[in-house]
Amino acid sequence: MVSRDKYVVETDGLSTSERADVCRELLALAAPEVATFETDIPWSMAEEWPSEVREAAERLSSLREPRRGEDRLYRRTGVRKNDQVGAWDAFVAFAPYAFDASAWGQGAHRLVALADCAQSIVVRLSGDQIALVSTALEARLVPVR
Repeated sequence: MVSRDKYVVETDGLSTSERADVCRELLALAAPEVATFETDIPWSMAEEWPSEVREAAERLSSLREPRRGEDRLYRRTGVRKNDQVGAWDAFVAFAPYAFDASAWGQGAHRLVALADCAQSIVVRLSGDQIALVSTALEARLVPVR
């Protein structure tokens, strides 16, 4: 098993699009190891989303039938295996706009956790992944002890 350290990403002062970029960079780093993912889809906020985010939300909403507590204004994907064509890409596009989104590796190790439209970002990174993050993102990583 690869050794990983846990980080909180400092998001103060970032715009919505900058937070989305940070999330997508982290999800791209994690992608080769992601086995499962989940997100909620707060359709009540859709007017604030760029068109590509709305399209991604449509794709994610189609992954399963609505369940108890879900309606046209709020959906959840449930935990999805990362094996459906296009589903991961839709997740990466949409996740920064979710109230809650997570991606796990094999053995249920949480790799990325996003909350409150990417106001809160927690990630587990290996040393190799740290070496690949952008300088701007690296400056925002706060180790969790």
